[in-house]
Amino acid sequence: MKKPYRYIDHTADLGVEVLGTDITDLFVNVGRAIFETQIGGKIKSDKEKSITIKGESLEDLLIDWCRELLYNFSVGGFIPADYQITIKDYSLRAQLRGDFYAPKRHRIRIEIKNPTYHNLRIEKSKYGFRAQIIFDV
Repeated sequence: MKKPYRYIDHTADLGVEVLGTDITDLFVNVGRAIFETQIGGKIKSDKEKSITIKGESLEDLLIDWCRELLYNFSVGGFIPADYQITIKDYSLRAQLRGDFYAPKRHRIRIEIKNPTYHNLRIEKSKYGFRAQIIFDV
């Protein structure tokens, strides 16, 4: 199966272009891009985490979503595997199933620190949504 994201050239950081059939699918695929890039190894889906965030725009919501995912990993070691997301009026509610980082089962491929607003874009087309996002690494 073709991945719903691809890496884009960027000088020092990590650039990613992500596709989704709808806005919810786009946000799920951004989460997958983050953790498939950052973590290697088998990710179980036997732990749960809830996230609720609100943004001022779709771009703010996407940045806050990325920050929340990265925060939960860096502070609590949570790695999402399954995403159930609802987005309405720049608000997001997510029920995540995943795993906690375990050095014997997982490895860090690259450390993603933060999403940036640099060249951030979310575009709608007749095929769905596309986002471009740059991460500090």
